[in-house]
Amino acid sequence: MDGIDGAILRELQEDGRVTMAELGAKLGIAPSTAFKRIEKLKATGIIERFTIVINQSHFEHMIVAFLNVRVDSDAKPEVERFLRSLPHVVEVYEVLEPGDFIAKAQVHSITELKRDVLIPLSGVAGVRDLQTVLSVKRVKEKAFA
Repeated sequence: MDGIDGAILRELQEDGRVTMAELGAKLGIAPSTAFKRIEKLKATGIIERFTIVINQSHFEHMIVAFLNVRVDSDAKPEVERFLRSLPHVVEVYEVLEPGDFIAKAQVHSITELKRDVLIPLSGVAGVRDLQTVLSVKRVKEKAFA
């Protein structure tokens, strides 16, 4: 991966629907070069998939919660599987501190958060501590710097 590949990733992150002609013009490369490089980034696994980012302001009743989950070390694989299985959990990261996992959940109510996420998760063997932080507004979201 070189500087052009990095520039391609940054541009695609801003607008994944950009045409090859527009991308090439922005980066000073031929559209065919942009296409070939994107295909190579996909083939090597650097680009996993193309997706959309939903503007949360259109879903005012959506609650975004971040969960700090501390677990017994031997329970990590089972807790990870459980977090992956929860439909309301949209992201999971293994972390060093202050817990073992940080998970992002999206729900429509506090009741739904408790019923479908917090209570089932707290019942998983090996979960020692569960802290919840409710988000009030997404300020920035970016996958590649």
